[in-house]
Amino acid sequence: MGRELLEVFPEARALLERAETHLRLPLGTIMAAGPEERLNEDFTAQVAVYVVSCMVTEILAAAGIRAAALAPYSSGLYAAAYAAGALGFEAGLTLMREADDCIHQKHSTGGMGVVLGLSAPQVADLCAQVDRPVAVSIINTHHQIIVSGERSAVEALLERALAAEALKTAMLPASAAYHCSLLTDADRCLAEKVAQTPIVSYIDAAALTTRPAVAEMLSNQLANRVDWVSVVNNIVGQGLTPLVEIGPGQMLGRSVRWIHRRATVLHTDTAAALATTAETLSGS
Repeated sequence: MGRELLEVFPEARALLERAETHLRLPLGTIMAAGPEERLNEDFTAQVAVYVVSCMVTEILAAAGIRAAALAPYSSGLYAAAYAAGALGFEAGLTLMREADDCIHQKHSTGGMGVVLGLSAPQVADLCAQVDRPVAVSIINTHHQIIVSGERSAVEALLERALAAEALKTAMLPASAAYHCSLLTDADRCLAEKVAQTPIVSYIDAAALTTRPAVAEMLSNQLANRVDWVSVVNNIVGQGLTPLVEIGPGQMLGRSVRWIHRRATVLHTDTAAALATTAETLSGS
């Protein structure tokens, strides 16, 4: 993850060094060589994606490219706040650590699962039939739905979904029930931490004009559902295209195309893709 960027762009190497110093974590080694189980740990995976996303933001900024709007997905909220100029790089790392600590303090082990082939209302109806906490937590596309809850409840929901003719179900490698009410106490804990963390706007970010607005956004994101379909509909409806997927992988780009077949999505997951995206956006 991010290896090509580190080899090609000095901005990427500088941010990685800052992250390793701040977290006292050999993040570069983990990103490059694993082990895979360490990279898949919730905090490590999230902070790695944050750092790579910030790398891409800085590389594009060096080419004079900044986003007209930002659409964060789950923990991508921190990188979006950084790209908007509302959150310093180290402050983002600190808040991600605080969020992870709050989850471990306030939340017992939970789980997440994916259902393919059923709609959000169908999955919500199935959740209501399970006698333990489980709920729709992320709407990726019209027929790719993520659920979160107690692990046994998620497993029961996935069984019900298959019986209801879902195309496929699977548990996800998450150790917490992100984006559901089980993390409400963790959100309260994080809100207290956010209030103690300096959040400084260093560029003009119209959608994040006050410190309280940024603080509220950052401290209410663990327990709230992610309606990605509505986010994409909003952006495409405003004509804010092409869309650029910032960071590793192309999962969000694929989901955008499922929601809007004609939407143009540019990628940044390799050095070559990033260069092509920069050239396209700069009109060269």
